[in-house]
Amino acid sequence: MTSIRAKALCLFRHNDKVLLTKAYDPNQDEYFFRPIGGGIEFGETSRQAVEREVLEEIQQQICKTKLLGVLENLFTFDGQQGHEIVFVYEAEFIDPHIYKQHHIQGCETNGHTYIAQWLSREQIALNQYPVYPKGIEQWLFNA
Repeated sequence: MTSIRAKALCLFRHNDKVLLTKAYDPNQDEYFFRPIGGGIEFGETSRQAVEREVLEEIQQQICKTKLLGVLENLFTFDGQQGHEIVFVYEAEFIDPHIYKQHHIQGCETNGHTYIAQWLSREQIALNQYPVYPKGIEQWLFNA
């Protein structure tokens, strides 16, 4: 990839847990966690993008969306270098039942499915999987 991508990710917190998806990089043989979100489309704001991505991926509407900060992320995934500017938000789900689900099925626009789950700080540490993008850990459990 030779261009810088703009992305919007959203953190959801409940009862000292954060909702993260588990992903895998086959080139590095590494599992990792990341928040729900994705690319910002031309003509939409980062806030609109995060609302759209959550709705598309897990069919949930959100409210109380607040920008926590912006990260610049230089990375390698599946052998390809990447460079992105990441808007990190926090929000709440409109439907309170989502907080009772331990696993939430998600589907990206490319058809790739994933499971999002509520994880405590201790569970993340026990798994020993990094949380990406780098720098997001400052917002995982406190804004």
